[in-house]
Amino acid sequence: NGGIQVSANDGGPAFPVTDLGVHGHGGMSLRDWFAGKALVGEIMYQGLEGRETAHIAGMVYEMADAMLAARAKP
Repeated sequence: NGGIQVSANDGGPAFPVTDLGVHGHGGMSLRDWFAGKALVGEIMYQGLEGRETAHIAGMVYEMADAMLAARAKP
């Protein structure tokens, strides 16, 4: 997984469907969706030049995990 820590809580499917069709999976997890959104913001704000992409990837997944944790609070 490229050094990215896989979280046990992935938030479930980002776009749940009732009919999984031929492929039998629910698509990307909410964690992946959050990380993707954070990645876009990070690239728009800081850019990529001179930055280690593995560090950025880890950082956006940390953000995604924080979003999932905040979402779970009452």
